[in-house]
Parts: sequence; structure tokens; C-alpha cells
Amino acid sequence: LHARYVLQLLCETRKVLKEMPNITHLSTSYSREITVCGDLHGNLDDLLLIFYKNGLPSEQNRYVFNGDFVDRGKNSMEILIILFAFLLIYPNDLHLNRGNHEDYIMNLR
Repeated sequence: LHARYVLQLLCETRKVLKEMPNITHLSTSYSREITVCGDLHGNLDDLLLIFYKNGLPSEQNRYVFNGDFVDRGKNSMEILIILFAFLLIYPNDLHLNRGNHEDYIMNLR
């Protein structure tokens, strides 16, 4: 993506995230399942495998990503772009919990 579009995506995502509550309450049932994903740590292949096996996020296919999207892997930025794009499209169906690697102080280290 051109840097202009990445910047626009980041600005729009920031607006959405600022409006969201600190705690999100979700409920599940057999008809409303949620896929919960752990740490990606910048490994794009892991994210693509999750989507391949479980399907892309949608109103019928909800996801919770439990933080640590970035750091060790080489594709942290690509992961954020994909997750942020889906968050903008499905704000009620894709949930991003911040992990310690998304903390300002952790990133300074």
C-alpha cells in the first residue's frame, strides 16, 4: 500500500479505537461463535493460516485477538494493517485486546 493509504487507515482506526470502551463484553452461543486468537508476534503466516482455516472476519465469523500482534516477527506492520482494516469494516465483530507489546513503554525498550 502507498504510505498515504496506510496513514489514512491508521488515522481512521485511531478514531474508532478512541470511541471504544476499555472493556468489551461479548457473549457466545452455538449460533454466535467467536474465534479467540493468541499472540501473533509479527508472524503474518500465522494470521493468514488462522483466516484460511477459520474464514475471514465477518458478521457471521467473529474474532477476538488477544494482543501481542507485533514484535518478534518481521511482518508486524502488515498484521496491523490487515487487523485494522477488518476492524474498520466489522467494528462489532473483530475485537483487538492490547497486549504488553502494544504498550508505549514496552515499545520504547
